[in-house]
Amino acid sequence: MRAIHALRGSVRAVGMVAAVALFAASQTVAADNYRPFVLAYTGSGTDVSGEAASVRERLEGADFRFLGEYPVSNDRHVVVVTHDDLLSVAGSEERGGYIAPIRVAVTAVDGELQVSYNNLEYFRHAYRLDAPVSGVSDRLSSTLGAEREYGSEGGLSERDLSRYRYTFGMERFDAPYELASHGSRRAALSELDGNLASRVAGVSEVYRVDIPGQDVTVIGVAVREADGADQDSADLHQLGIVDVGEFRHTATVPLEIMVRGGEVEALHMRFRKALHFPDLRMLGDNSFMRLRSSPGALEETLKAVAGHQEQEDSGFEW
Repeated sequence: MRAIHALRGSVRAVGMVAAVALFAASQTVAADNYRPFVLAYTGSGTDVSGEAASVRERLEGADFRFLGEYPVSNDRHVVVVTHDDLLSVAGSEERGGYIAPIRVAVTAVDGELQVSYNNLEYFRHAYRLDAPVSGVSDRLSSTLGAEREYGSEGGLSERDLSRYRYTFGMERFDAPYELASHGSRRAALSELDGNLASRVAGVSEVYRVDIPGQDVTVIGVAVREADGADQDSADLHQLGIVDVGEFRHTATVPLEIMVRGGEVEALHMRFRKALHFPDLRMLGDNSFMRLRSSPGALEETLKAVAGHQEQEDSGFEW
């Protein structure tokens, strides 16, 4: 009888150890899931531009390179920076330039200021980069703070991100908008320079950065209805429909145009927008369906800026 009790006790002990091990494993798995944004800090107030100036000063004091800023609206402002170590990562792959900009947003929500930025680890995996970004991420968090990651309830794993698409039939990272083709990067940039300066289709330049070791330039652009952009393609219109959560996704903008040699591309909206809003529903209020006309409208807008000669409606909806 004592032997039976001892055996039962051993079984219970083994079971408890196994349960603890499984719990630890589940926590490790959860810890390896990533979310698109990092909330640096919050504070009371409504002075968005003043807080943005403070953010820029702190970043420049920590050796981040200022690229540009985008006053999206009275209650949304984005400061864009990069870092030499991050540019090295961007130059490690042919299309790695999308990781180069760090978008730091200041957003006023109900009398409170939210300061947030795009999560480099999340986007590193989404852009299929092997080189680490942890050093830059650590510097960023020590400079601004890192209270929590947000933007997806359960987060996405490295495997999920490397293969990411919102749903069956939608684009992945390797299916961008093909905006225009020119003879060289110089020719492509010349076309873009003139059109961006003239705010063709309501698009203007926020920043640009050359990627070391690559024949690549990344240009961040603002798409404004007030400057003549089609409403469906405009940044603020899209944010007003889908960015309604407790913590805002202002650091989604500005979007990137990539010039690779003479080829001009941009991440497809059905990939890029979904990557920044992975938990957004397909149907209902504040859903992707409310943006069903936007992917085609944005493609035509960006083609106009890039100097594409054919302006055809793709006809594809969400």
